[in-house]
Formats: sequence, C-alpha cells, structure tokens
Amino acid sequence: MSLDPHRDATLISRIEAALNEAYLDEWRRESAEERFSIENEVFRRYNQACEYAVPWVNHIAPLAGSRVVEIGCGTGSSTCAFAQLAGQVQGYDISPSYVAGALNRARALGLTNVAGQAIAPEQLLNELRCRHEAEKADFVLLYAVLEHCTSEECLETLRASWDVLRPGGHLVVIETPNRFGYMDIHTAFLPFFHMLPGPIALRYYHRSQRQKIIRTLDQALFVSEQEAELARIRLGTGISFHDFQIALDIEDLGPVLAADGYEPEMLAWFPITLEERLLQTFFLARDVPAPIGFTRSVLNLILRKPVGAMPDEPLLPLVSRAEFITNYQCAKIEAPSQQTHWRQAFDQINRTVLMILENQTDLIIPGNELNIEPDHDIIRFKATGYDPCFYLPPVEPLPKKALMKIEMDAPGHSTLQVFHVTTDAPDYTEGKSSRVPIYRGRNTLIVELPPGVTGHLRIDPGEIPGEYRIYHIEIRCEP
Repeated sequence: MSLDPHRDATLISRIEAALNEAYLDEWRRESAEERFSIENEVFRRYNQACEYAVPWVNHIAPLAGSRVVEIGCGTGSSTCAFAQLAGQVQGYDISPSYVAGALNRARALGLTNVAGQAIAPEQLLNELRCRHEAEKADFVLLYAVLEHCTSEECLETLRASWDVLRPGGHLVVIETPNRFGYMDIHTAFLPFFHMLPGPIALRYYHRSQRQKIIRTLDQALFVSEQEAELARIRLGTGISFHDFQIALDIEDLGPVLAADGYEPEMLAWFPITLEERLLQTFFLARDVPAPIGFTRSVLNLILRKPVGAMPDEPLLPLVSRAEFITNYQCAKIEAPSQQTHWRQAFDQINRTVLMILENQTDLIIPGNELNIEPDHDIIRFKATGYDPCFYLPPVEPLPKKALMKIEMDAPGHSTLQVFHVTTDAPDYTEGKSSRVPIYRGRNTLIVELPPGVTGHLRIDPGEIPGEYRIYHIEIRCEP
C-alpha cells in the first residue's frame, strides 16, 4: 500500500493555492493561532490520515474498490487520503466553500474518484438517506465530526450513517474526544472542561490559554447565552458509548465493534495515557456495559453492520485486549517503579554523548512553530502553533541503545515526540520516533533510542501552543 503524504514544499504550496481559491481569501488577516489552524487543514490532518487512519481502516476491511461516504468532509483532508485506496469517495458538508476546497484539493492531487456536495444542514441527513437508498455505502466516515454536533444532531448523524451502510459495511469514527476523558484535549485544554454544564463552562472558559476559544465565546455571549452555548458545542465537546447505544438501538456494542483504537496504527498515533488506564480500572471494577475501547481519551472506532441477525459474541473479546489493560494498582505502583528503573539504568551509564544545560540556548536549533525566548537561567520556548519542534546538535552514530533524559516544564497535558534518523534512513518518519505523554508543569522523561541513531535529533515538545521550559537534556550510551 502506497499513500502520498504532503512532504515537499512544492506540493504543500499547490494545496494551499487550491484551498485559497475556495475559502482562504482572508489567510493573511487571521491571527497567528488561526493561521496555524488553517495550516492544519492544509496538510497535517491529511498526513495523519495517510499514516494512521487509512492503513488502520484498510487492515480491518479492504478499501480497494469500495464506496466511501464521508459526512463532514470539510476541505478534503481525510477525503483525499481515503480516495487513494477507495474506489469512490463521496463527501458531504454544509459549507459550499469547504466542498469547493475539497474538490480543488483532489484536483491538485490528481484524484479523479472524489465527488463532493454541499447541502443545507437541515436537509443533509434526509438527503443523504435518499441519495444512497439504492446504492448503499461500504464505509461511512465521520472524521472529527461528532464532537461538534449537538446531542440530537449526534444521534441523528449516527442513525443516518447506519441507514446508509450496506449490511456488512463499516461505520468509521475517527479522532473524536471521549466525553469521559479527564482532560479537554480538544478545545479549551482545561481539566474536565468538556464535562461542565453549559452555564458553568460559559463562566470558566477565560482560564483557557487558547485566545481563539476566548474570542469566539466572548463574541457569542455578546449576542446571547443561548448563542454562546451553541458556539461552545460547535467548538467541540465529546461523545461516549451512550450515544451509540441510543442511536443504533444496540445495547451490547461488542458484537458490532470491529476496531476500538487499540490497534497498532492508533496506538502509534494515540499512546495510552495514565488517564485512560484509570478509566479502564473503573470500567472493569464497575462492570460498565461497554467495550474497553470506550475508555480511550480519543475514540477511534469501526463498527460493522450485521448481515442478518445480531451476532452473539463480541468481535473483540476482552481477553484480546489484556496486554493494553492495567488497573489502578498498576498505575499507582508499577508505573512509578518503571520510571525508577529507567532512571537507575540512566544513572548507571557513564558515557555522556550529548548534554545541554539550562543556559546553553545556542545549542538548540529552533524549528517549526517555535521561538526561543531570551532568558539567562533556562531555555524558554514559545510554541506558536500545534506542531512545534526543535533540533539538537548532531551526534555520531550510536553503537548501542541509548537513553535520553529530558527535564522540562509543559503548558498542559500533551505528548512529546522524539524523531531520529540513521545512516541508512536519513528522513524523519513516524516509524522512527518515540512518543511519551507529558503533563502540565514539571516533567522528567526518559526516552530510549535504538542503535544506529545519528545526526540531529528532532524533538516535538508538545502538541499545544504555549511556553515550554527546558532545564536539562542528556543522552547517555554504553561504550
């Protein structure tokens, strides 16, 4: 399987130009945060879909020759990624300019199997059912869509998606926040914010570091509290297993759940966090009537529509997920013990390959969406977007496995990612990277590096804007 991520500057410029014709006319008048949001629309989501989402779906059910219906196609990031393997992708959205952007993107990529249609929101789902009454879809794709719906819209979207599928077809839900995640990792980046009742959330959002969220809700509140509540929902909240049970009228979701986000592609994209392990513990201890995949902070689910009667057995037995499940004792005792083990291993290695201390700003090479702020006591970064990175000084090829220790402050809950290259593979790729959960405040992280690492290590300190402080980076390797 060969997909085509946006990698070179020329291709990215072509996509930018294609989208600009449709809806990015005010690009240069947007704030910095909004420009980076637009850049996410241009290439980051497409690349993520190519690297993770499309292979994930294709492993569950082959996409070749399939009919894919995407609800909420936006500017075509996921539409065009899936079109590289599918037979035909039909995208729907309520925004004519977004659909125009999606079609322009498809033309720029040379894709001839993409169609798009803009339909008014009050007509969309009924029109969808009518258009696909005779020719049912093999896949219905809801990529980062459901979290922007009101409760009733979410239920009706799931019902319509199920109706449009042929028996044996697959409903694919990707990158939708779990209502029961502890952190709001989608909108305000505040603990529990997405769980708050509207009247409380609309008196709390100013604590967010995201200026776009504050501006949007300020403007809506100026109109009315009802308008602000709708704006809050449109910015994104979350869903849970309850929505699926009600919408599909299926009490036991196990027999229709073909993938739950614990597959290799999704674990690489969304590593398991401490919060997920704690929610797993609650599900198991209280015998929550839902598959364990509904404990993931971000829901990535594939549901298979039955052919005939509902199966009796789950498609993914709980025992098949045993290696991913831990209980509270594990999180409370074993996880810190593992960190202690790594630190002891690091301390026992005498050979330091690279060390950067808090006053050695000149050794850091800033990369994408990141500026070094002047400071004599620490290395202070200001991340201006959602994909910041920096590079370390080059290292000679490491003959053995190495350990890297990073001491840093982060502005919020996120993920640190370390990319490496080797002499025989000089490009940075997701496959040659390590992802480690980080938390707001002080973090001491140990990252393992494989033999053969050389050149500049690239570090993505987090996935949210804000201030990052680096106190110490050190790489040790046995001689």
